[in-house]
Amino acid sequence: MFNSKKPSSPRDLRLPKQRSVPSYNEIQFLMEESYKIKGRWVEQPFSLPDHGLELLLSVRVNSPQEEPSWMLSQMDGNDSTVLWNYSSRDLSLICNLLLSSSGESTLQDSSIPTDSFASGNKADTTMALNDAQTASQGQYNEVSSYTTLIFDPPRPGIKATLEGDLKNLQVPNLLQSINLAKMTGLLDVRCKVDETKIYFNDGTPYHCVSRDSKGDLALIELLIWEEGEFRFWPDETVNEKTVTRRLESVLMEGITLLDQYRYLTSQGLKLESCLIKKNAVISEEEFKSRLTKGAPIPLNPQLDFYELIDNRSSLFDLLRNRPLNKNEWIPIMFNLVSCGLIQITDQAPAQNRLAYLKSLGLDEGAVQSVLKGLTRNESGILTYPAFFYFLDQEYLRYEYFNLPFSLVLFSLGQRTSPNAPVESLPMLAVRRAMQRIGLIKRNVDIIGHYETFDYGIILPNTNSAAAMALTNRVSDVLREAPLSSNMDPRSLALAFGVASIPDDCQELDKLVNLAKASRERAKQTNQKVVLARDLGLKPTT
Repeated sequence: MFNSKKPSSPRDLRLPKQRSVPSYNEIQFLMEESYKIKGRWVEQPFSLPDHGLELLLSVRVNSPQEEPSWMLSQMDGNDSTVLWNYSSRDLSLICNLLLSSSGESTLQDSSIPTDSFASGNKADTTMALNDAQTASQGQYNEVSSYTTLIFDPPRPGIKATLEGDLKNLQVPNLLQSINLAKMTGLLDVRCKVDETKIYFNDGTPYHCVSRDSKGDLALIELLIWEEGEFRFWPDETVNEKTVTRRLESVLMEGITLLDQYRYLTSQGLKLESCLIKKNAVISEEEFKSRLTKGAPIPLNPQLDFYELIDNRSSLFDLLRNRPLNKNEWIPIMFNLVSCGLIQITDQAPAQNRLAYLKSLGLDEGAVQSVLKGLTRNESGILTYPAFFYFLDQEYLRYEYFNLPFSLVLFSLGQRTSPNAPVESLPMLAVRRAMQRIGLIKRNVDIIGHYETFDYGIILPNTNSAAAMALTNRVSDVLREAPLSSNMDPRSLALAFGVASIPDDCQELDKLVNLAKASRERAKQTNQKVVLARDLGLKPTT
């Protein structure tokens, strides 16, 4: 054992803390994720209350040719001690090292022979290294194949006359090519989490629709896409016309937006990034003076957005509270960052709650044991009775303090084929889904089981529009990568129902019924999200 600190990176991926030694399948999942975000640490913190240990298992892959670098650290407040580090694709060896360091005898849902854990013989595990490497590499190739996008022809038998990848042909050049060739038809552009369709007549776009917008706005937002695939289906037409501006004008605005977006991403901006004001106090005159160096946009929207920044909330939280389109928030963020008014950080300055507990003479393990009794070990989220208890508490806050809140009920399953019935997910995939949701929700948001097979999220101080933004983000992160090594993200079947108090009703039973009805409508219509207000019911009092 030696004292050291793992080199930190602002882009490391830390999963939610769990209260047991990671299982074999979870260790396998960590290695899979490390191959997807090369050069960054994937970290799994876990605690062992019986042994009084706080541990952190980390893995990083720098290139496909290198073996994963594993590290186990013991945490003590802000300090850490590295217990061991090892480079290997042999998961059985990593499991042996983890067991010997944690004082446990077996791992849960282990899919390798139990005698390989019991022996602790390094020679035995090393003998299988070549086979493990071959199997692992094949697995990563299989996972990467999931990124292939499927395009359904708009009519049977029709063939695309133009297809390609946006990495090889950027959107502005693609649109200009169709315009110069005076093509008529449908351009279908897709990435893993979004889709945009543009209809052309003699090379002129006249209708454009995406997941969240349509018309000129959808066309402009498409121009900042840098990943995805496209197909052009000839002679497809619609009667609706939503694009009103000339293509040259849209391209000029879109290219400017793309340059601003690239600048922000080069500064490390992500939806989960925290925004920090560089000046605690600044006058409106000085604020206006600094912005003269930025892009020429109105002052008031920038000032309004700046006032929302509280040095704790992520960009996603801010946009959830004040919904803005990309062509609105990207120029504002560009000005605030480039003019030195705010800085982008990976995490908000966190107060050490553990230190507070210790100063009060409280044992963190005793506090965590309360939460452990309210959660299901298999999924890591609240049981149905516990979830409903906290829902009732949130309703009491509304009654006493008039604080609004939203309830999201959702179903999570998979289809083996487009017309097949929806099947429930394996519990391991459910657990990983909840971990991903935990990375993007606020600490005050509560997630748990709802009834037998569904799930719910309680969103304090959140209206319908903000809840809609969260559900879209949840859908994106669940589809970004497989939830298990043999599962295609495209097979996910998601249905979200959203209801809010007091937007939709003022009674708890009506709130639950509206959320359930919205979720059922989403299932029936194959929509991802349905709001209670979309049901056509009048708000109740």
